[in-house]
Amino acid sequence: MAFRCINSSKLRTVPVAVASATVIPAGDFAGMTAGLAVDANATTAKIAWCPEGSADGETTCYLSTADSDIILEGTADAVFAVAYKDTEVDLTAAQLIDVGESSYDVLLVDGSENAGTVGSTDNVRVHINPVKRLAL
Repeated sequence: MAFRCINSSKLRTVPVAVASATVIPAGDFAGMTAGLAVDANATTAKIAWCPEGSADGETTCYLSTADSDIILEGTADAVFAVAYKDTEVDLTAAQLIDVGESSYDVLLVDGSENAGTVGSTDNVRVHINPVKRLAL
């Protein structure tokens, strides 16, 4: 599930080389392998957000480390509960917010009143955990 930026006026991106034959869908998170961007998975330790994506054959994508004031909105793997606010959570292999898991802690659930709707998996707001951002 693609993430979207809620406050894009603050978004900054950096061009990064993409691994050969790599597809990073628009709105997905990316990681780095051997200095090249790859689509993130559930065990990616540090992430960046790829707003425009990268198609097969492209050599560059634009990543954002999404500073802490950038809010991203996506879908959770389970229904949202108030207890999830301000918690560190993981990313699933399907690029969902893994609200029940905290092994890699790549995301922080937003603490605001707009963090999510109790009982819904949609429109959950997160930030990239500052200690889990890719250094670009």
